[in-house]
Amino acid sequence: SEMTVGRVPEKADLVIPVGTVSGIHARIENKEGSLFVTDLDSTNGTYINEKRVPPGATARVPPGTLLTFGDTHLAIFRVSKLEKVLKTETETETEPESEETADVEEAAAPQPETAS
Repeated sequence: SEMTVGRVPEKADLVIPVGTVSGIHARIENKEGSLFVTDLDSTNGTYINEKRVPPGATARVPPGTLLTFGDTHLAIFRVSKLEKVLKTETETETEPESEETADVEEAAAPQPETAS
């Protein structure tokens, strides 16, 4: 099974409304129990543990990996449970943190320091 990731709801199964995410950014696939990501020639790149996946290339994403689409501060996810990421039918308007529907967890973005 597979799903597309992008900024445009009409084109992507998993929508990330962040300006640095391309309209159709990447494809995530479950192949024989392993998770793979393909960068679909995105403008700002797809990263696995901060290493860029070459445009058009497919790479394995092991559990525990940080998977980033475009901007490292706004669209970064930690892959945790493969079986819950890809479903035969995509559910919309669900919370990414939900144990029932998500296979990736949004990683905490660095918070700006405040002057005291």
